[in-house]
Amino acid sequence: DGPKFGGGEGEGGADEEMKDDKKEEQAPPPEPAMKTVTRQEKLAVDQKKFMGMSPQEMAGKKQEEFDMALQDRVVTETNEARNALEEYVYNTRDALETRFKDFVEEGARGALLKKLGEAEEWIYGDGEDAQKGVYAERLGALKEEGAPIEALYREWEAIPEAVEGLKSAVEGWKALAASTDKAYEHVSAEDRERVKKECSDAMDWAKGVVLFKMKDHDKTRPYEFSSEVVRQRRADLDAVGGGVMNAPKPKPPTPPPKEEKAQGEGAKEG
Repeated sequence: DGPKFGGGEGEGGADEEMKDDKKEEQAPPPEPAMKTVTRQEKLAVDQKKFMGMSPQEMAGKKQEEFDMALQDRVVTETNEARNALEEYVYNTRDALETRFKDFVEEGARGALLKKLGEAEEWIYGDGEDAQKGVYAERLGALKEEGAPIEALYREWEAIPEAVEGLKSAVEGWKALAASTDKAYEHVSAEDRERVKKECSDAMDWAKGVVLFKMKDHDKTRPYEFSSEVVRQRRADLDAVGGGVMNAPKPKPPTPPPKEEKAQGEGAKEG
């Protein structure tokens, strides 16, 4: 007999077994999703205690911290006031023996030195535990006498510096007045001479008057030619020099208007 096509009993049984295996291999159906239910409930909060303290205790703690910070600040500012007084005593006493010596009469110098010594003794004695305001008051009283002396000294030192500034300006404007640069070719010789004369006059005044009279001046009195006077003389010189040398070049003359072409042709026909 030839081969038979179609299912026999044996083959049919095998097919059933394979179907059963496939059913077993299939994943089980998903379980239904669980719904989350949110419930809001009011909870009673006891605010009588925070970090183990009642509101009254908290307020007391804050006040205590504030008082401590305030006390620290008072101590710091008091020490600073004490140090300021101490520093002024040392510095002023040294200055009266050196750089301030010629700027105060001998009697006034001795009196101030005595007060400075008394202030030093007080700082290390009865004033060791003084309050900030007391230190400030004593410092202010000493400065009332020492400040005018210091002002005379500083002004005396400032005058030669101001003269040097004037001298620098003189040299600068003189150089520009003699310049052959094209930027200044429009400045006339007459104007250049005016700048040079202002420079010479300013320098003669600075050397022959300001510096010369300083030699015999009583340093305990203000000097008539202050540093501000010298600086003003420089400003005046800058105004003259700048007005001349920085003047803009004159504009070239405007050329006459060209005749219209038609007018030109009409003129030829005529």
